[in-house]
Amino acid sequence: MTNTTPKSWKISLLGGVKQRGPQRLPEHLVVVTAVGGADLDLTGAAFSGGRFTLTKVSFAGGVKLTVPAGVRVEVGGFHLFGGHRVEQGAGAPDGPVVTVRAYGVFGGVRVGRSS
Repeated sequence: MTNTTPKSWKISLLGGVKQRGPQRLPEHLVVVTAVGGADLDLTGAAFSGGRFTLTKVSFAGGVKLTVPAGVRVEVGGFHLFGGHRVEQGAGAPDGPVVTVRAYGVFGGVRVGRSS
């Protein structure tokens, strides 16, 4: 089976990626950094198809994500030094789904919810 989901790429060797404000999200965003994190505030974002996948690959750097209250969040991946912390909230059963896959040596994933 071939994955035909269009991807948007952001690559930064030194420094991270920061996105805030109203935006139309791609179905899949891939962030690659050597040193730096991904800081995304999806509070005002429009989800295409009701799903958004973030894949983050870095040597040192994690993911800080802010999602609206009704969004379900699934977190996976691996960090040798770091962990995952997701603020409580189940999200709406028919609401958008955000999947975070983060891979690196140093870093982690922190998900907060906007009120």
